[in-house]
Amino acid sequence: MQFSENWLRSLVNTDLDSQALSHALTMAGLEVEEMQPVAAPFSKVVVAKILSAEKHPDADRLQVCKVDVGLAEPLQIVCGAANARAGLIAPCAMVGAELPGFSIKQAKVRGVESFGMMCSSKELGITAEATGLLELNSDAVVGQDIREHLDLNDHLFTLKLTPNRSDCLSIAGIARDVGAITGATTKFEEIAPAIVDVQQVKNVAVAEQVACPRYVGRLVIDINAKAPTPAWMVKRLERSGLRSISAVVDITNYVLLALGQPMHAFDAAKLNGDISVRFAKAGESLTLLNDNTIELKADDLVIADAQGAIALAGIMGGKPTSVSDETVDVFLESAFFVPSVIAGKARRLGLSTDSSYRFERGVDFGNTRNALEYATALILQICGGKAGAVTEVVGALPVRKPVQLRMSRLVSVLGISFEQEKVAQLLTQLGFSYTIW
Repeated sequence: MQFSENWLRSLVNTDLDSQALSHALTMAGLEVEEMQPVAAPFSKVVVAKILSAEKHPDADRLQVCKVDVGLAEPLQIVCGAANARAGLIAPCAMVGAELPGFSIKQAKVRGVESFGMMCSSKELGITAEATGLLELNSDAVVGQDIREHLDLNDHLFTLKLTPNRSDCLSIAGIARDVGAITGATTKFEEIAPAIVDVQQVKNVAVAEQVACPRYVGRLVIDINAKAPTPAWMVKRLERSGLRSISAVVDITNYVLLALGQPMHAFDAAKLNGDISVRFAKAGESLTLLNDNTIELKADDLVIADAQGAIALAGIMGGKPTSVSDETVDVFLESAFFVPSVIAGKARRLGLSTDSSYRFERGVDFGNTRNALEYATALILQICGGKAGAVTEVVGALPVRKPVQLRMSRLVSVLGISFEQEKVAQLLTQLGFSYTIW
């Protein structure tokens, strides 16, 4: 599980520094396999705007730029980037800046003085390769430190989790543990049910309620699928090892990372009839999102419509019903599939997906509907549209039997004394309900 330290701290901002937080997590059983900075160290790089760009008098591929860096007067900088142009906002390394591997000094380039350097993401050590200057959004504040603007004072944590800690395959789960470990207050976002603006529903029949004890779905119509994914979401996805694809897909992936609940979005216009959750039929095949066509087996749980399988439950969606920039209406799916039904299926097909990884280890079936509401809220916020009523099918969910915790046994096993109030506090911070008698 890879995640951004700054994302975690937005939920539980402990006083521990990065190294101490890493040690505390490891000592609590959440082994930090790796911790690395988002970007290499560098200094004196600011947000800058190119005011003008004129051809260099003695070099065809160079331009002489006037650059606003937030000082009283613009700087003259010679730049060879193909995308350098008037109006562009990009990072600028000032004279005296220390970049990964080199320093910036005042220089003459083909006889023209240059007082700094416009930068690509490669020169800042953010990416291994770059094709031009790093283009920033038009609302970037000229003169602001680029590390602050791009949130580069951040670390990537990678946890090596044991199979029994599926609860920490989400930022919320990790934050809950950090709160209990450090005593810091957690700040989880309140997720309110969406206002239902349309009564359209997609009927769902769960034929295999033992394999899928909970299935929740809803239509969200009249969305703008071409809406750009917000920069904050793209950053959190990328720092968790996922690339941005499109707003709707990004939202489902974001909910998976935030809450640990895998989700899927179907293009509603590509669905035929009602939705069913069943095992595959003899001779049935499915083309997955990765363009591979698989022959389904009788023990493969699938999501299907009237024409056949449209998704491999808990593993990957199908290509024919996938969302695109032309999508107008989506059907959102949030479900609980029992681990034994999903386990081994992805491996058999040579797949490894974030969804199957979580379902194999067990997701929180108490969070299924909450995740649907969160994804709905994000779609309405980013893509617009109207939410339909929720369709929910609930079978025999696993029974959560109460566990008896005796203080004498606790002290005997751990070898240290605990006050009853402290135990109650820790259980509360971990989100457990309890009764004292």
